[in-house]
Amino acid sequence: MNVASKICVAIAPKRLSDLEPLFREASAVEPGFIEIRFDAMEPSELAAAVKKASEFTQLCRLIATFRPKGEGGFRAISDDERRDFWAALSEGFWGCDVESDAVSWVEHKNKIVSRHDFEGMPASLEGLFAELTEFECKAVKIAVTADDAVSTIPVWKTLLTESKGDRDAILIAMGEAGKWTRILGPSRGSLLTYASLDAGAATASGQVSAMEMRDLYRVDELNKDTRIYGVIGDPIGQSLSPNIHNPLFANAGLNAVFLPFLVKDLRGFIDGFVRLGTEQCGLNFDGLSVTMPHKVSIIEMLDEIDETAARAGAVNTVSSVGGKLIGYNTDAAGFLLPLKARVPDLNGVRAAILGAGGAARACLSALSNEGADSTVFARDESAGRALSAAFSCDFAKLCEGNDLSAFDVIVNATPIGMRGEFEHLSPVPEASLHAGQVVFDLVTSPAETLFLAAARNAGAEVIPGVEMLIAQGLRQFEIWTGTVGDEQVVRASLAAKMAS
Repeated sequence: MNVASKICVAIAPKRLSDLEPLFREASAVEPGFIEIRFDAMEPSELAAAVKKASEFTQLCRLIATFRPKGEGGFRAISDDERRDFWAALSEGFWGCDVESDAVSWVEHKNKIVSRHDFEGMPASLEGLFAELTEFECKAVKIAVTADDAVSTIPVWKTLLTESKGDRDAILIAMGEAGKWTRILGPSRGSLLTYASLDAGAATASGQVSAMEMRDLYRVDELNKDTRIYGVIGDPIGQSLSPNIHNPLFANAGLNAVFLPFLVKDLRGFIDGFVRLGTEQCGLNFDGLSVTMPHKVSIIEMLDEIDETAARAGAVNTVSSVGGKLIGYNTDAAGFLLPLKARVPDLNGVRAAILGAGGAARACLSALSNEGADSTVFARDESAGRALSAAFSCDFAKLCEGNDLSAFDVIVNATPIGMRGEFEHLSPVPEASLHAGQVVFDLVTSPAETLFLAAARNAGAEVIPGVEMLIAQGLRQFEIWTGTVGDEQVVRASLAAKMAS
């Protein structure tokens, strides 16, 4: 156990035989706390599980939780069963997480009084916090549901206020949009932050694995002076950018962290989180990585853009300098580096660009500057024609029957193939691919998409999206810090992530 750590690993053993192995696995991460979700336990083995867990109380600060289904528990639990559980709980447990309706049943010096809202955000978080502080307890915990980073602002502001009060505070925004509150919470006064053993063992939506909390985000090293960077997009769970920049920051000895932000309301995020004079969260934002669907729409919210962004008509990198937000595009350079390693001279090369978004614009800009003969293929005819007109190239409707056999280079700049709902699709499933072609898929997760697999099987040379990701990420790091990042550090980090 690391008594200085604020990481609390939550485990949910279903059978008595699961308890000790899960406890040992959690202990190996050296967290500050371990929470045991007894509500996941088989009822017939519950008493034996509590007795067994009591043997571990000298090894770690254990928190007992017995949550009914209505509050996010694993099963329906009657009030009588809850009373019996708390009455029988060993005094050796460091603390207990108890719902506000059951506080009177629990005699323990370290009560964490909790309230969960799985529908959204209460009208007044500060009012709810004040209500819960009326109970005799060590800490008040409120967990609410968020679907956009902007909707988490009330959670963060409440934490900043209440962490200075008489009770310890734990404020959590659940879901993908709230991950950043879990990572930064301890640095702003949260008593602890919950983490899972791995991605498949999360006991609540949005939990980050304990290993990532400790090693990737360095949660216990963050403080109020930590410089904040992040990737913004929708969706965002697939982004590998945190696995690029956090290792680079650590390797360079910088007090900085890179976070994922699920952003739907782009202007609300820029004004509420980043822009000096309007931001509400008190974070030290120095830079952003921008991904779909915001690469074009963010331009009007910036104070200026550099030549790379103006030429591409898209921004994937933002730097905050002296209160000004400056946009760049590192996608074009990141795209060309691995492509020119395979095709050194792109002049006159016939290239097919699949897609009409910000990434497609960057690729088209780069190819245009190299003298390539490009054609835009897009399902959205209006967007595709506008993009092709901007770069004086041809347009064709993207469909299953596209014949790509005449092209030397084919680039997938669509989200088709990305992990999730598009994972089992290809942007051109019937395309005629063959040896001699270079096929570049900008999708980074999974590393081997159906499109790349088909190209490889056809004898084409393939370039996975991670190659562009590494190249553009290293350029971003240089823009933000003024130093050159170690490529091998990035490759090692991404290899470990993809193997997990």
